[in-house]
Order: sequence, then structure tokens, then C-alpha cells
Amino acid sequence: MSQRELTRVTILGMPGALPTTIAGPLDVFTQAGQLWPLLCDGLPSPFFTAELVSEEGRVIECLNHLSIPPHRALAEVQDTDLIIVTAADISTREQWRRTICPWLQRHSRTGAKLAGICTGAFVLAEAGLLDQRQATTHWGFVKQFRSWYPQVDLRPERMLTKDNNVYCSGGINAYAELCLFLVEEFCGYQVAEQCARSLVLEGRRQSQTPYAILRYQKQHGDAGVLKAQEFLERRFSQSIEFGALAKEVAMSERNFKRRFKKATGDTPLEYLQRLRIEQAKRELISSAAGIDQIAGAVGYQDTAHFRALFRKYTGLTPSDYRKRTRVAL
Repeated sequence: MSQRELTRVTILGMPGALPTTIAGPLDVFTQAGQLWPLLCDGLPSPFFTAELVSEEGRVIECLNHLSIPPHRALAEVQDTDLIIVTAADISTREQWRRTICPWLQRHSRTGAKLAGICTGAFVLAEAGLLDQRQATTHWGFVKQFRSWYPQVDLRPERMLTKDNNVYCSGGINAYAELCLFLVEEFCGYQVAEQCARSLVLEGRRQSQTPYAILRYQKQHGDAGVLKAQEFLERRFSQSIEFGALAKEVAMSERNFKRRFKKATGDTPLEYLQRLRIEQAKRELISSAAGIDQIAGAVGYQDTAHFRALFRKYTGLTPSDYRKRTRVAL
């Protein structure tokens, strides 16, 4: 029986990387096909080779001051099947253009798949590899990403994105979902499932919204919209009539909705819904109140409607959100 041809994985360690986004992918790809058979008294049969590279082969200085030496310099990599870009310090953005971006572009042209973990999506975007494509990144960097790369179809509510041969993942620990997804892409579901079970990795999530803190957009300079935001934040649990709110802030309803959307990125209704769902999340974590009771407390008498909105904004049912967040605390 001939030896299978191994898929070549190159992990690009970026300046200011988080070491989890280096070691985690190395673990997943090197253990796929190996750890599971060992645990089941079988013979290890790897599917991937994985190596860590850096620009000019320099030691990777991580954000937490850990130094990690690479296997070699990125210029030494002539052929590879998959490139994983680690989380990156986006303040080093200008340095990427000299060597890293052209290197990524070249491998993209020759058919390699490309994936960015967390802020690694910034590196792919800087190289122009996400133009007119769907992508995601860590929720805390969404505003900066959209400012720098408006041509990218950013989906921050998604934990994973795939558009053609380019993949992105959201928060730091989403590296596991991304790597398992890629294992499945290359090797099939069974290998990915065995890898997940042997490494005791959590099942894949679909959304990072539950892990995001609602960040109210108030640095926009529109005093009328700011007054409306503050009104909604005080009275979100009450019935809100937006025509009356527009008059309260001395605008026509049409102009109010236009200005609100321009200033905050949300319609007034979306903003109200986010306020209510955020409060519901806090109640689900901190209290033992039933779902019906929490729905009523945040302004929804129709529990089915509340459940649908909660799933829309978090990707989870209220019950699942309560279970997951309470286990995490």
C-alpha cells in the first residue's frame, strides 16, 4: 500500500501574534490522523505536514512577550497547499506590504488555500485577497476593519467564513473551528470528527455574536441621534413609537431614521432590539427567571417573537445561551 501524499500546511507567524493561534493550528494539523489511532490502539497515519514560518525567519515576538522560533523563513516556502495566517498586531500593518503581502498573493495565484485567524483577516485584506469577498474577524476590531477595507464584505456575526479559497475565523479560540473545518475540507468529516474528539475540542459554533459586548456607537457627533440613543437606553423595555421619538428630538420621522442609521449603523428598531437582547443576555446569566419572564421584562410579550430575535442576534436560543455562558463562567 503506497504512502498517502500529505497536505502541506504553512503557518505564518505574524509580528505580535497570540501564541494560541500558532500552537493551536500546529496541534490540530499535526495530530489529525495520528492521535485518534493511538488512543484506539491503531497505527498513526498523518494527513498533514505543518511548519511555522516568519518573515526572514526571525523569531516571532508574541503579544504576551513569548518568543517562538519558526522552522524557516517564508521566502523558503516555494509550494504549499494551505497557509494559515495567525492573529496579528495591526499596528504593524505597513510592514506587511514589503514581503508578506506579495508572498501571500503569489501563493494565492498558484492555488494555495488561505486562512486568517482573528486579526489575521487584516493581513489577507491588506494583500487584497478579501476584496469583494465575505470575511470575519474579532468583533472588537470590526470598526477598524471596515474603515481600512470597505471593499470587503465583512460578516462579524459569523464565527467562520469561506469564500472561494479564502477562509476567516472570528475570535482567538475560533482557530479550532477553522482548523477542524479545513481538516474536513481536505480529509472528510470522519477525520475531522476524530481529530476533534481526540483533542477534546468543543463542537463547532456558527456565530461569535454571543461573545461580543454591545458597543454603543456614540462617537458620531450627531447630538439629536445621541439624545435618541439615550432615550432608548432608558426606556427600552417600554413600548416605543418612533414617530413620537422623532418629534422628541426635533426631527421628521424620515429624517430621524436616516440620520440614526448613518450615525450608528443600525436602524432605530435594530438598535432597540439589540438593547433588549443585551439585557436579556445579562438576565439569562445572572438570574433564574424563566424565558417568558425575561422576554416580558425586556419588552416582548410574544415569547416566540423574542426567541426568534434572540437567535437572530446571538445565533443561540435563550436556553442554549444560558447553558453555554453559565458553564463558561
